[in-house]
Amino acid sequence: MEGKSATSGPPPPRLFYLSGFEGTQMFGHGIDVLDTSQHTGRYAADLLQLVTDGITEFRCCIPWHKIERVRGSYDWSWTDRYLDQVRRLGLRPIVDPLHHTSFPHWLENGFANPDFPHRYVAFLTSFARRYPWVSDYTIINEPVATSILCGFTGDWYPHWTGRGGVAQMILGMVRAIHAASIALENLVPALRIVHVDTCERHHALDEAAKDHTEFSNHLRFAVLDLLLGRVAADHPLFELFSRNGLREDELALYRALPSRIDVLGLDYYAHSEMGWTRKGPSEAFRPFGFRKLAKEYAARYPFNLMLSETNVRGRIEDRLTWLRYMVSECEQLTLELMAQGRQFEGFCWYPHIDSTDWCSLCREPNGRIDPQGIYHLTGQFDRMPSELSETYVQLAAGKIEASQIPAYRLENPVLTDRRVGKFLCHMAGFEWREGQPSGAPYACQSPLTLADI
Repeated sequence: MEGKSATSGPPPPRLFYLSGFEGTQMFGHGIDVLDTSQHTGRYAADLLQLVTDGITEFRCCIPWHKIERVRGSYDWSWTDRYLDQVRRLGLRPIVDPLHHTSFPHWLENGFANPDFPHRYVAFLTSFARRYPWVSDYTIINEPVATSILCGFTGDWYPHWTGRGGVAQMILGMVRAIHAASIALENLVPALRIVHVDTCERHHALDEAAKDHTEFSNHLRFAVLDLLLGRVAADHPLFELFSRNGLREDELALYRALPSRIDVLGLDYYAHSEMGWTRKGPSEAFRPFGFRKLAKEYAARYPFNLMLSETNVRGRIEDRLTWLRYMVSECEQLTLELMAQGRQFEGFCWYPHIDSTDWCSLCREPNGRIDPQGIYHLTGQFDRMPSELSETYVQLAAGKIEASQIPAYRLENPVLTDRRVGKFLCHMAGFEWREGQPSGAPYACQSPLTLADI
């Protein structure tokens, strides 16, 4: 890896780097990505690797769905061991107890269950009392994206579809987040709430796509607008939420007591910006890019920002190229936020090790490896270093910056299937290198059967 090179201007600001471990439950199977990636059993070595790499803060999945398998009864045995290791290593966890559909199986209709906010707040209250040293919370991960998959497209339980379905999912999450933020403020003296959601934008490429595009662009702000008391009769989605159970007394409560948010975490991937035509999605447009899109959120909301997730599925070389692009975007964004008196809180490549089973959208626990982590997994799930992990270590130590990350020519599956091709316009100044051909498409691999896990 090259050292720092001389530049004519001031060096870019040093970013703070973090990572995390994916833990989404495959609902209905009693198993999650913590299990299929073998983090459940290998966590001691995985956490130690964070420390070795100079990563001091990480997104930490807490499996509510396992802890409260029986309603009202908590089994903290694994969590005690896990968080004891976290604490002894001096790591700072951003706990993430509800990652997508990671709620107990007895919660019928999931987020739309009227008892969901009460049950979840009871769990979080018990967690906070048991682990009073934990200060950082993501109350619900990606509420907008999760609501869409649970309530609009029907991909995830309870498999509802349509605008009414997504509205009911959002309202359930908002009620839980609002109540939980109040409960945690009363229990956690050094509380920091990191609200994490997708950083997205939708582009209408013809007249027929305008209605869906406008709806989607309003929806991306709906959770935050509700939590902050910004929804009234003139809000574009007021009628939709009112038809689906939003009450005036709730709106009055949110206006009088907006939810606490300390950091706004934005998750950005190549699919975070979508083009739409009358025939469906299209990649034939120029994306804003993370920096410009994050500034839209910064202009709308008064919080410090964090890149709370990014990755790309592909070779190590493809991941390095995406890393270079995203680090460059964040370096520029940091300067622009500083000029406004705002802070950029951190850069998170997620996950730290390859994930598993996202090729089925976490619907089937097959142990299929997704090549997207900082460390890649072998067929036996051993964690392997590479040029990517070495680069991330140097970034975390402040030894290099974006311009010193190598850029490799992207392979066709990443350009097309992973939707990165539209970002080449933002990579025009890269000095391209040739990487090793993969020799195979980037389908998820399944080296072991479920019985082996």
